Amino acid sequence: MGSAIIDFVCGATSAAVDERLVKTVLFTDIVGSTELLSARGDAHWRRQLDAHDKAVDWLIEKYGGRRAKHTGDGIFALFDGPTKAARCALELVPALATRGIRIRAGVHTGECERRGEEWSGVAVHTGARIGAFAGTGEVLASRTVRDLSAGSGLAFDSLGPQRLKGLPEEVDVYRVTTPGGRTP
Repeated sequence: MGSAIIDFVCGATSAAVDERLVKTVLFTDIVGSTELLSARGDAHWRRQLDAHDKAVDWLIEKYGGRRAKHTGDGIFALFDGPTKAARCALELVPALATRGIRIRAGVHTGECERRGEEWSGVAVHTGARIGAFAGTGEVLASRTVRDLSAGSGLAFDSLGPQRLKGLPEEVDVYRVTTPGGRTP
């Protein structure tokens, strides 16, 4: 009882998680951002980031997601379903390429922990690691995304089980495309 009173008086909050929710996470990363910044300078980089953010925010909204965090040279966004997140990523790649911005993206679905406005948990880290594994212009996804997207019209090409940094088990990774390589 005494510790509860001290926590209340001092404004301490419980370490308990506010919620665990099934979400689809999308991570993007601007490829070669440090080199671009070093070669072109701050003013050019700021213009590139402004163009990036405008396109990203518009497409995330179009697909019903929300940006959870700006990562400096990419984004972390949340969606209610995997197909919307994958389609958003597939549309982002060419939209940003026309502005001279090359990205890679990763998509994963799982239970995410929400504490206030922050999101964390294994699912979030898995999505980030899948995104980091992607090559320039690639959208990669987990097996969970592939399975939940059955019938969506998206194509998933297996890259097999992959060891991703920091994760204890291999993750089945898939390259996401549309039939014929069309933008959604």
